Order: sequence, then C-alpha cells, then structure tokens
Amino acid sequence: MVRKIKPVSRVIRIEAEIGRIERTRPLRWDRLIDWDENWIPKVDVYEKPTAIVVEAEIPGVGEPDLVITVQSNRVEIKGMKKESSILGGIRYLRLEREFGSFRRLVALPATVVPDQAKAFLDNGVLILHLKKVLPDKNKLNRGGIRRDEE
Repeated sequence: MVRKIKPVSRVIRIEAEIGRIERTRPLRWDRLIDWDENWIPKVDVYEKPTAIVVEAEIPGVGEPDLVITVQSNRVEIKGMKKESSILGGIRYLRLEREFGSFRRLVALPATVVPDQAKAFLDNGVLILHLKKVLPDKNKLNRGGIRRDEE
C-alpha cells in the first residue's frame, strides 16, 4: 500500500509540538532580559562549604560602570560596556563584540549574608564571594535537644 505524504500535515504537527513545548517549559526568571539591554554576561556559580562564588565575564567594564546588588537569595549584576571611541574614517570588516547596557539576575542555591559580600574584578571577570547563612548550632533540633548537647 502506497501512502501519500502530506507536507502540510507535518508542518501543522510540528507547530503543535512547538506550542506544547513552549507551554510546558518553565519560565526561568534568571534568564530574562529587558528590551533595552544589549547583552547578557556569562556566569558561573559554584558552592564551597561556607560560601557561594559567582563569576561573571564582563570584559571591558570598569568598576565605575558596574552595579552589584546582593539579596539573600539572588544577585543582580548590571552595568554598561562602553564602545571604544575610534574616530571616523573607518569601515568595519567584522564587528562581533557586544557593547551597551547589561543586566543579569542570578538565583542562588542557598541563603547568603548580603552585608558580607566581597567583589573583585580580575582580567575582565567579576568574582563575588558570598557568605552562606549557616544554621545556628544553639537552636533545638527536631528531638528537642540542643545540638551542642548531642
């Protein structure tokens, strides 16, 4: 038996599948970008026993052009990367570097102490050291016994 393939039906099925994926995909608020932002810095987040470290690639951004906001469960990094001021008479052959404003929200895997955050710029990489909120050893555990009495 020969079966005729209808390309239109395949397109409709593909569109329906894309719509289903878009509806079921969770919205990641830490990846959102506003329309007036030009680029998003790449970020690494890793955990140490007493701290969380966030590293963001922001080449060409100086300390005066950078604003960092640390809250107990997230970090906001925003700023401006200024375009180099090459005076007229040039014709770009390739222009790949990104310039302009940027903003990145990073959800943290644990609660941190915002007042004890430390930031460093090292060769175009912003490094944030965030101290974790550690559980109080003097609080009672589930059995009603102080942790220091165990």
